[in-house]
Amino acid sequence: MSGFEFWETMAGAYHLVDKPHEERPMSFTIHAKSPPLLRFLRRPEVDIEGEVFAPGLANHRHLRGTLGMNVLRTGKLPYWFRFVGDDDKPYVFQGQKDVSPTALVETMTTLPGSIRDENGVEVAAALLRFDARSDLLTFLRSFQLAKT
Repeated sequence: MSGFEFWETMAGAYHLVDKPHEERPMSFTIHAKSPPLLRFLRRPEVDIEGEVFAPGLANHRHLRGTLGMNVLRTGKLPYWFRFVGDDDKPYVFQGQKDVSPTALVETMTTLPGSIRDENGVEVAAALLRFDARSDLLTFLRSFQLAKT
């Protein structure tokens, strides 16, 4: 049985750890694709691929990683992806939506995250949001059975 796929865009700002008062725009767009449905149900995680835009760090750079989707059991949606920065060094973005039934819209649309260098040292912090007013319909329409 086929899996599913969808597109998502998150946008907001980030700042370098050593320059906390210099906010810069940041966004990423991902194409998420699940494994076949039975495998997904055993391990609810999808592969993601797309592009990250963070001026001064990663100007439209390719990303690849995972998105955990076991939100009903854990209450969390962890995002993790790698990308190569404009300085040709590897970085990792790691963030997580902590979903609360009492604040569902806010917690499903807010993603705090951290960007770390190849040594695991945090170099930047980010706060991204899903724009439900502008993007929800497009997001929902992007869900489909995965192409084999």
